[in-house]
Amino acid sequence: MNRLLFFVFSITLITNVSAEELTDIQISSPVMDKATISNEAIEEVDTRNAVDGGDLLKNINGVNTIRRGGHGLDAVIRGQSDQRLNTFLDGAMVYGACSAKMDPASTYANVNNYDSVTVIKGTQSVLFGAGGPGGVVSFKRVTNPVTKPEFRIGQNFDSNAGAYTTSGNMIFPLSSSSYLRLNGSATNAGNYETGTGIKPLTEYSTTDYTIILGTLLSDGSKIELNYSNNRQDKVGYPGLMMDIVYSYTDMYTFKYHRVTPIGIFSNMNLELFNTDIDHLMDNRTLRSGGTAMATPTSSDTYGGRIIGTIGTNIRAGLDYEHNTKNAEQTMGGTLNTYLWPDVETEKLGLFFEKDMNNISYGLRYDQVELDPTRANVDTGGGMMQHSANTVYAVAANGGYAAATKRDFDNISGFLRFSNLIGGSSYLNVSINERAPDATELFNAKQNSSAMMRHVGNPHLSSERHMTIELGHEGMFLGNHITGSVFYNDVDDYVTTHRVADAAMGTRTYKNVDATLYGYEITAHRMMLGIDTTLNLNYTRGEDDTQNRPLPQIMPLAGDLTFEIKSAKSNYGLRINFADSQDRFDSKVLDVAGGTGGYTVYDIFAGFEPSPNLRFTVGMSNITDKRYATHLNTTNNLDSAADRTDEPGRSLFGSINYEF
Repeated sequence: MNRLLFFVFSITLITNVSAEELTDIQISSPVMDKATISNEAIEEVDTRNAVDGGDLLKNINGVNTIRRGGHGLDAVIRGQSDQRLNTFLDGAMVYGACSAKMDPASTYANVNNYDSVTVIKGTQSVLFGAGGPGGVVSFKRVTNPVTKPEFRIGQNFDSNAGAYTTSGNMIFPLSSSSYLRLNGSATNAGNYETGTGIKPLTEYSTTDYTIILGTLLSDGSKIELNYSNNRQDKVGYPGLMMDIVYSYTDMYTFKYHRVTPIGIFSNMNLELFNTDIDHLMDNRTLRSGGTAMATPTSSDTYGGRIIGTIGTNIRAGLDYEHNTKNAEQTMGGTLNTYLWPDVETEKLGLFFEKDMNNISYGLRYDQVELDPTRANVDTGGGMMQHSANTVYAVAANGGYAAATKRDFDNISGFLRFSNLIGGSSYLNVSINERAPDATELFNAKQNSSAMMRHVGNPHLSSERHMTIELGHEGMFLGNHITGSVFYNDVDDYVTTHRVADAAMGTRTYKNVDATLYGYEITAHRMMLGIDTTLNLNYTRGEDDTQNRPLPQIMPLAGDLTFEIKSAKSNYGLRINFADSQDRFDSKVLDVAGGTGGYTVYDIFAGFEPSPNLRFTVGMSNITDKRYATHLNTTNNLDSAADRTDEPGRSLFGSINYEF
């Protein structure tokens, strides 16, 4: 498809609406004036009964997802995912507990229990942790004192997977300034059916509850304590060799927002957090056959941050994180190796941001240390029992020298010029250094077949992203247009490859030079009572060192929505589409090769018979089309599917009542 002609055609086509704001979030920058972050209601974004945070995020233009099963969708922003995105849940930085990426951080956000979500693309602020060159995702609950108890109950359903979610939210006044909030949800889903009648292993069960205790102090400052419990059981992954037996998360946060001066600060935020995740995956609970494999893992994180405002236009502070990842690879009940050899990661960051009229800039320094404390510990005398260091040293696995503690000193920053070209454009230039993570450095998955091994490279360097972005907002051919183009030049990009570039070789990692560039466009208009929104996003990724495409890069994709709204109802049609992708690296992640384009149709409606009652109903993929996005992983269980297909036709709906 000629992308330029397609774009011109699409813009010309929009002769009707200012659109259903699927994002309703400031995405291209924290906002173009004074770098304030905008949080918007999740109910404005969740138009399709999202199964988790990753599924919710794909409703935002420029965010795609990797599907490995029915749950745990992995968000991708500008070709970057996983540890290239910094993800926060109620202020807590979350790192998944699965080296196979079954549980990206956003999967622990049961969206029925959160109020708002923020997405920042690229490096447009330095306040949100080390690294994160792809961007920042933050899910939040926003609670304030109430004068009387408030209750909300909800029920969602999805006919295809037989999925049902029951949710509830309660806020109780403890005094005129204090409150107790309780919310929770429970979901059960079976295996959904694809457009060709295949039912891949996509079942899952989740529960989530939160207790929040907060108070306003006499000076207007706020203190809040938060405990969250998230449980996932029997989650199927046809795109992987194992499934989740369970994944249990306990999360604690303490927040203090001071609105009065203290020292040099005119106001200050203090946040402390602790997150413990216990995770077990195996190949026997939800499937049968083959050698019994099980991998118990854990990911425990604690830390905090202090951010203060100096005057009205300077933000400064520090943040700290400590994460420990441990994973044990067992086969036939025998411990073979420490897949993650108790990797301790410490990050200490100092940061500073300032606004000056139409110029904003920020700078941060991060000291990052990763220590594989059990890398030299043998697991026994069996043929497959080895220390992680022994696994690294095997020539067929890369022949790496023994792993030792790694130290990185990283510098990141940005410079943004706002209010260009009549006050509607911005130019952002940034540098972001990201240290390689525990998997890239120290993974030690053994197997008798080299192709099934997954081994880290203990000697990787930090990535260095240098990005320039230009954004604009204005009118074009009667449409309100917002968009941006970006160019990201990366030194020492960490890419996965196979030893000696052999098709059946061990999967490992190396540094290459890479380039990522693309654009995001949103156009909307209203005509004849119809809101219309067109979203387009495109990313191209180049491995400049090996002269081939980067893996898992989404082609041109987007959606076109027509909606009629009134005070108490709305009706809409959404057209979701993607171009074909013939640029891929089939060595590891794109093993299924290229993908064809697709067009899929959804219809939806909402009704509010009273101010405290709302119904929604819709049908997704109404033509029951079989399709998969290019990012979806291979389907290891169904010979009739090369990738994990998206769900076929499904009737969905929800009922929410407040009292």
